Amino acid sequence: MPLIGRTLFFLLLACGSTFLGAQSAQPTIQAQRQALPGLQGPARLAALLKLANSLEAKAPQEALTYTDEGIALARSLGDREREAAFLSTTAYCCSQTGDFSRSIDFGRRALALGTEIGNQDRIAKAHNALGITYTFVGAYSQALEESVEALRIREELGEVQAIAQSLNLIGVVYHHSGQYEKAIDYFNQVLKRTEATSDPKRKILAKLNIGFALYKLGRFKEALQIHQEALAMTGQFNETTHLNYAHLNLGMTYTDLGQYAQAGQYLQMAHDEYRKQDQKHGLVQALNALARLQLLTGNFARGIPLAKEAALLAQKINARDELKASYELISDLYGKLHNTEESYRYFKLATATKDSIFTAQESNRISEISMKLVTMRKDNEIDKLKKERLISTLRMKEQRYLSIVFISSIGFLVVLVLTLATYNKKMRLSRKSLEKSNSDLAQINTELQDKIHEIKTLSGLLPICAQCKKIRNDEGYWTQLEGYISEHTSATFSHGICPHCAEQLYPKAMDRLRFKDGSTDSELA
Repeated sequence: MPLIGRTLFFLLLACGSTFLGAQSAQPTIQAQRQALPGLQGPARLAALLKLANSLEAKAPQEALTYTDEGIALARSLGDREREAAFLSTTAYCCSQTGDFSRSIDFGRRALALGTEIGNQDRIAKAHNALGITYTFVGAYSQALEESVEALRIREELGEVQAIAQSLNLIGVVYHHSGQYEKAIDYFNQVLKRTEATSDPKRKILAKLNIGFALYKLGRFKEALQIHQEALAMTGQFNETTHLNYAHLNLGMTYTDLGQYAQAGQYLQMAHDEYRKQDQKHGLVQALNALARLQLLTGNFARGIPLAKEAALLAQKINARDELKASYELISDLYGKLHNTEESYRYFKLATATKDSIFTAQESNRISEISMKLVTMRKDNEIDKLKKERLISTLRMKEQRYLSIVFISSIGFLVVLVLTLATYNKKMRLSRKSLEKSNSDLAQINTELQDKIHEIKTLSGLLPICAQCKKIRNDEGYWTQLEGYISEHTSATFSHGICPHCAEQLYPKAMDRLRFKDGSTDSELA
């Protein structure tokens, strides 16, 4: 088909944000340009890389001026990480400007440096850049091999956005191989991965890629709907990176739907945008699409210059797929003008170009890499299942551990509660015992105080009669001893007589008593 090669533009759009992420998170390009003159050393190096990556999709020629300076500055500063980044960016920019030999050179240098410093991210980006360029020049087996290797590394690194880029590139290669359904499968994977991210640029690109594959399958109405949705998203998110691609897709789809006026408007807009941005490959695609539109509308003489311009540019940049499409268009246009000789000459050129692209060896190589890719996907699925199983096992162990900890904690709490309850009970009993002791002590103390109050003490010198033992009181009266003591103490008296006084007072009675006690003792003896 005349325009089979135009899918290469997918690659340009796919990698516009490959190296530093979304532009929206950065300062404006104009602000970056203005800040650059005042920077030196590492700060200038970082600003150069940021500016180059901001411009790589829309102004690759300007971006190359920054990458040239950046490579030299990185080398002088000994920053090999950024040097590798500049090399990859240069490779990508050269692929956009159509300088494919230089692109491959810088891509290989980036790969060598990334391998030397052991930076897997730089290695993956170099593989991706090489995959893009090999696709442009029609070396599809090499392109697929590079993109599969980039995908493998990015899967290991877990770089979600970069994985989507590699999946998109693989889809493009399959598209060029005529395996449109397989290409759609990869584009859908990209779309699925972008659903969870706030990356409108990649969502737009995924839709445009799917739409173009549907267009190639002849499902024009479905393709048109998806392209219109993508175009609406460019306005909704103010994201113009893929606007020229959307215009080109819409123009081609309207062409096959027979709506030539609308097709011409969109194709002319795409042509002007590509020429303004100096994107040579996209310009070749737009020229071929305009030439085909002239063929279908009967303007054969107007179509030939467009197709020849496309052929010259495609030959210059070594875009063999687009060159084949240009030769086929020129052959068809001359055929419509009944110029059989020229028509046949360009037909042979188209056939030779096609044979140089799709050789048996190339097809076998693509099949081998496709099997490798299938195997890698299966391995990834197995690894994913193993990881999920491992995670599940770890979660079960974690839950079991947490259960043990929980049960142990509950047991500890129960023991602690029981211990505290027992201790509390003992404390209450001790408190009650103490309260009872305090109460008893208070009662005893009260009783003691009462007793103390009852006790009457004698103190000081007591005048006592040496003969009758009467005591003189405070009033000067002499009173009996027992009366005085009874008055001043709680003591009471009972009267008796001691043996000595009994002998003096009652001698006879004592004699009788002694006699009685003696006989009693004798009887007892």
